[in-house]
Amino acid sequence: MTNDESQINAESQMFKEAWLAWFVNPPQCSYGLVIWHWGFFRHLPFVIPWAVALLTFVNARLATGSRIIQIYQQMFGGYRFCLAALVALCHFGFQAAGFNPGQWAVISFYTLSGLLMERQFQKLSRSGSGTRKFYLDRFLRIYPLYFAVLLLTWLGTPLFSWRGTMANVLLLPTNYSDFTGLPVLISPAWSLACEAHFYLLVPLLVLCSTKTLRILASVSLCLFVTSLFLPDPTFWTYRGLPGILFTFLSGILINRNDRVFIKTLWLIVLLLLAGFATTKLAGTGLRTGLHINVAIGYLIAVAAVPCLDKFSANMKWDKFLGLFAYPLFLCHAPLGAFLQQHWNIWQPFVLLFASCALAASLILTVEIPFDRLRYRIRNVPHG
Repeated sequence: MTNDESQINAESQMFKEAWLAWFVNPPQCSYGLVIWHWGFFRHLPFVIPWAVALLTFVNARLATGSRIIQIYQQMFGGYRFCLAALVALCHFGFQAAGFNPGQWAVISFYTLSGLLMERQFQKLSRSGSGTRKFYLDRFLRIYPLYFAVLLLTWLGTPLFSWRGTMANVLLLPTNYSDFTGLPVLISPAWSLACEAHFYLLVPLLVLCSTKTLRILASVSLCLFVTSLFLPDPTFWTYRGLPGILFTFLSGILINRNDRVFIKTLWLIVLLLLAGFATTKLAGTGLRTGLHINVAIGYLIAVAAVPCLDKFSANMKWDKFLGLFAYPLFLCHAPLGAFLQQHWNIWQPFVLLFASCALAASLILTVEIPFDRLRYRIRNVPHG
């Protein structure tokens, strides 16, 4: 038996034992779930006052007639905030029994992005020059905040390589860090880069017929399944756009109300999940752990997004939570690393509180000013 085979068998055994521990004694199988641990409360007096103060200030700014709230049309705000919080908590160690809810959240982000980006492109196209406005809108949405967090991270962990620095500044190259070996300063940046690749394709995908999108989604799903046998399977399974494109396209097809195909695809992924779990438990040697998490995330997203789409858009609290989703997604990893290294704070929920506080300051100083600019540009007529 080779070393690789021994490692795979050990991983399979650990997976089985973790499952057994989860059912027999849930609270003790994951440190992240034991939120009543003394270490959690020990840091609360330091973190909570600042977090509450900033959250209250942001809420006041949005509710005092300053017209800021009027420019936001946050859909799925609460859902997006929960997804960002899950990603953050998993990076802080909140995992159990081999499952990674952060990966479920990333896949849910992708499906939701597919639905919203087709709507956004169609809305901008009504005033003419939809492609140009769409690209500018997306740039102003993701890049100023990304650059602000990148700068803060770089000041704490400077890169003295121009090649590495430029790769992080340009964002898109971070999606290929597995191949290039270049450092990624903001650890979730690779998924943002994957989504940015999708943005580049949106003007073309919106023009495609529903039948064409079905074919593309089917091909992508096939690539996702066969990635088990490809070199660098992580890229083709999760990190790269080709193998994960079906999650984005499912969002577009949900927007087009293609219920039959979406239900069929959902059932296929459910069967694939059963197959992946069986191979994992049977110790076949196939590394299907990542496939399991991607499949779970997809099943949750496709079930949740159409339901939430019916009532989430007009709720004030939903819009408020939506403001925190993107800055929290970006800032939690560098802030968590800083607090762990310099303050010896490791409790997941304390780190989440601190990340929300930093996210609030980023909303006030970066996100709101640039979103005002975005919405002004949206309303400028073409020509």
